[in-house]
Amino acid sequence: MNRAGSSPRAACSPGGIMRIAVFALISLFVFTAGAIAAEPGIFKADFENGVPFTWSASGGVDATYSTSASNPHSGKMCLVCTNNTPAGPNVYGRLRTSVQVLPDTEYELSVWVRGEGIAVDSNTGHFTDWNSYFLGIPTGTYGWKRISTRFHTKPDQSSLDLGLNISGRCKVLALDDLTLRPVGAALKEDGFDGSFVVSRKIIGHDADGGIEFAISNSGANAVSAVVTVNAGKNVIFKKRISVPRGDSEFSWTWNSGNAPFGPIVTTIKVVGAANKILASAEQTTEYVNPPQMAAIDRVAARMPEFDSIYEQCRAKGIPLDYPTTAKTLLEQFIPLERGDARNDALLWRAEFAAKDMNNILDSSIAEMKAYLADPSLAPDAVRYVTSKTSVDGVSFIADRKDDKGRRSRGPVFLVGYGAFHQVRKDMPLWPGYGVNLIQTAEFGARELFPAEDKVDMSYVNMLIKTLDDAAKYNVKVDFHLSPSLPEWAYIKWPHLRNGGVGFMGFCPDEPEAKQVLQHFLEVVLPLIKDKPALNSFCLSNEGALEHAKNCENTRKWFAEYLQDVHGSVSVMNKLYGTNYASFADVPVPANDAFDAPQFYDYSAYLMDRFASWHKWFGDEVRKLAPGISVHAKIRMHQVLDRQSICWGVDPERFGEVTDLNGNDCIFVGSSEGFCVPWLTQNISYDIQRSLVNKPVFNSENHPTLDRYTGYVAPEHFRTCLWQGAVHGQGATALWVWERTADPSNQWTGDFYCNVMDRPGCVEQVSRTCLDLNRFADEVTALENVPAPVAILFSNTSIMRNPDYLGALRRVYTALDFCGVRVGFISEKQLAAGQGSRYKMIVFPDATNVPKSVLDAALSIPSTTRIVALGQSLSKDPYNNAFPASQIDALRSRATLFDAKVDPKDIWPVLREQLNRSGAIPNVRVVDAAMGNPIYGVEWLTAEVKGKTVVNIVNLSTKMVDVKIIRDGVTVKAMNLLSLGARETVKTLKPAWPVLAELAQ
Repeated sequence: MNRAGSSPRAACSPGGIMRIAVFALISLFVFTAGAIAAEPGIFKADFENGVPFTWSASGGVDATYSTSASNPHSGKMCLVCTNNTPAGPNVYGRLRTSVQVLPDTEYELSVWVRGEGIAVDSNTGHFTDWNSYFLGIPTGTYGWKRISTRFHTKPDQSSLDLGLNISGRCKVLALDDLTLRPVGAALKEDGFDGSFVVSRKIIGHDADGGIEFAISNSGANAVSAVVTVNAGKNVIFKKRISVPRGDSEFSWTWNSGNAPFGPIVTTIKVVGAANKILASAEQTTEYVNPPQMAAIDRVAARMPEFDSIYEQCRAKGIPLDYPTTAKTLLEQFIPLERGDARNDALLWRAEFAAKDMNNILDSSIAEMKAYLADPSLAPDAVRYVTSKTSVDGVSFIADRKDDKGRRSRGPVFLVGYGAFHQVRKDMPLWPGYGVNLIQTAEFGARELFPAEDKVDMSYVNMLIKTLDDAAKYNVKVDFHLSPSLPEWAYIKWPHLRNGGVGFMGFCPDEPEAKQVLQHFLEVVLPLIKDKPALNSFCLSNEGALEHAKNCENTRKWFAEYLQDVHGSVSVMNKLYGTNYASFADVPVPANDAFDAPQFYDYSAYLMDRFASWHKWFGDEVRKLAPGISVHAKIRMHQVLDRQSICWGVDPERFGEVTDLNGNDCIFVGSSEGFCVPWLTQNISYDIQRSLVNKPVFNSENHPTLDRYTGYVAPEHFRTCLWQGAVHGQGATALWVWERTADPSNQWTGDFYCNVMDRPGCVEQVSRTCLDLNRFADEVTALENVPAPVAILFSNTSIMRNPDYLGALRRVYTALDFCGVRVGFISEKQLAAGQGSRYKMIVFPDATNVPKSVLDAALSIPSTTRIVALGQSLSKDPYNNAFPASQIDALRSRATLFDAKVDPKDIWPVLREQLNRSGAIPNVRVVDAAMGNPIYGVEWLTAEVKGKTVVNIVNLSTKMVDVKIIRDGVTVKAMNLLSLGARETVKTLKPAWPVLAELAQ
């Protein structure tokens, strides 16, 4: 999902942007009041100013495209394509762009073509989107000819993938004067041929509508055209124009004003001599006022009340950090939501936004009224101020300032958004929103070096401005280095592309790739390294060596790795149960060859290899920008997926070679009977900070799914961010501070339905950032509570046992409701003797481990309890059974469970074992009626500044009445996150975290 290095601008070919004639028509994206947006209409490409289509190549095709001044159909230029590759499955080059279209409308696609040696293949060149249309290119050799096709868009369609597949051999395929136009209502008579299209639908008063009128081959008979727009009996637009001879196109916009809702009829009459009407036609525009628009109007009507109370508070000197987040949001989102309410496809967005914004107004007005009654209730916010950040354990350390102007240096939590244009544009708004971080992710070597001998500094200058602006507004910036290679590098060194996948489309550790990346760093980093807003560098985006077997060096390096690990072929053969003659004979396994003996070694080799590359890249960054943290954005939900274990990503290795635990995590998916899908995030963060004690930086945080049009409650985001911090997240940039109306767009479709479509969630991002920094010392104390229990994190068992991860998730769920920090211990840590740090270690059906891990497990002191699920620690990485005596010795001292035990069944046993070992603190959260522990409520206790705080979150789907006991006695506790910290902790709402402070 990125977007780094994949912007439309970056993908455009040399030669500039072609001129596109887009005439004013209504689109599915209905006109906004007072202004007309870019709308679909007639799309023309004459290639006079270049080719804006993006290019992709598939199946090793040897195809080219360029503009040419040789024999164009019209003007001075045309597009010329060549292909030296015969037709074959998925072997083609593709030029494509996304075009807005009208729903439920007939379109004509036409283009002039000229061919030389167009091969007669079963899969010759053609225009298609594999869905709506197909227009084949004629074969053979021929001069300019016009080809066309007609098709009908779907009722809900708003965009079209306009693309040309260059498949099959062709010496020359020239194209010119490409046109995509809606057919519209016909106006025909002897001597001319015309058509026009109008806005299908407009919404709300003061809405703009559009007309596009085209006439061809008009002769002397047609003198003028009269256009009339009627709303009932009222004429709201009228225009008379002269019609010149030849082909002409006209467009107009009109405004509905306060005309009564109902059909609006547009009539066009073509008039000849003596005002004789030669032809006429009419079309109807639906003019409506949906309830969503009325709801947004009601929100806007409440703003004067909000503003009045806000100003009263300001006049009294009351801190307004929290109401200001609401004010900033409402002022930005009300106009945005009016636009959504004018668009049938976005009415869901307007409806949800109206609900959220009314709730925001209700709570903010009530909050400010309480401030006026008692100014002491207004929180004293503590904010990050521009300064250099450092790292201490799992915390970022920076300068802070409270509302009284008092400065300090201490833990800060960085919360904000990624990653493109809008985060820069809205920089002045971030203080009002209460957030303090952006990730910028828009260029790499591909953009910096458009040619081998050329450097384009425009993106660098943009980054410098972003950093300077951020410093002005107390915002930190994570710069995504976007390791990408320019196209000329692939042409010069074609082997680089062999093993690329995803956002790193090349074999990263080839010397030629390193050379280009190093040059990129040498140009960019000296210019930004001293910028105070610069927080960190992201080394890679969702990196994976998924196709590493195709890299030229893989087989050689893998054989060398096997020799380093095993020493001799005979030792390897004994472990493998094979008879290879040499290490070079061992084949590289498929990514899902989980049972192949060499799969373990190959997976471990890739993990070493990819971590080594990140160490190299990070070291190069540190040389040029010392003191700035580096991290790599790894998808932890894929680390916890067996299907991607062979992609070279290991959180322990990555954490050891970088300064931060880089992360791209999700808070989506199945909730598994809970109120929010919390489990993957909890496990991910706890794994990372347990294996390497550094801050988690989730620089692409996904609290919701791309393109999910259902309602997402604000508390979902609240729990994601607050609990993330409690589990070690020191910084996060949410995906994504952008909006789009087109989920199908290749470049921006992933923006659809994310945080900027959900104002209630935006408010909780703001308030949570303020709360985390107001209580940074308390949350930091919670982060640093030692874990008395550790679960074995075993890459080996992920590889070999399909049930391991399920067992891990189940046992973690049970432990999370025991009132303790849940840790993880890696195979490396356990083998190093770190098991004695814990009061309990759990082996979750970890069937396969290195022999050193079993030996270490047998050496764990008796003071540490052992819990084992399934057949844990029974085989080595090559599926050879360990000696039965050792397995029996381990099992004899362990508490044993079936591998598929239900979390609810194992929970009381684990809780009792922890209690007996003295791991559960004397402060506990229990149900108010019976005093029993509560399954589904996570709680954690910490001591800070001489006081006891308890973080509590109800992850169940029901309200829960609780009490807090200390040494068996009920104690009063106040929720620090409530207004003025005056609310007693009694009833827990689902997914609303509580920070309780106990009475002394």
